[in-house]
Amino acid sequence: MRKTAGFLEIAKAMAKMDVCMMQTFKGNTVHSRPMSNNGDVEYDGDNWFFARASSNKVAEIESNPKVQLLFGDPKTMAFISVWGKASVIENDEKKKELWHDELSQWFSRGPEDSQVVLIRVRADKIQSWGSIGDHELNA
Repeated sequence: MRKTAGFLEIAKAMAKMDVCMMQTFKGNTVHSRPMSNNGDVEYDGDNWFFARASSNKVAEIESNPKVQLLFGDPKTMAFISVWGKASVIENDEKKKELWHDELSQWFSRGPEDSQVVLIRVRADKIQSWGSIGDHELNA
């Protein structure tokens, strides 16, 4: 993803939005769930999320890696849609690098737990609306 002025505006806004809706696909059905973007991240075209290896979202991603992430901040009227390809990552060092203590409420055994995996979403297309401007960026 090229680091254009629009991309930089989107990255700055996304760092302030902790929660997004992740949509995965199973056949003709769309499944949505809230996911923490872990806030205060420097966005480079990849979003990272923690998940359980046995979760439905992981199974759906392994079957069809196409996902959509929907971010919104009604206070600032900033909205972002990210279309991309997800992959399941089992890298212990990356899990430790991205770990925040708040994640312990969902993953009590910490980043060393073999059932904890990362989901990386590599953006193919990003759209934004509202206070950060109307942008459409392609990888």
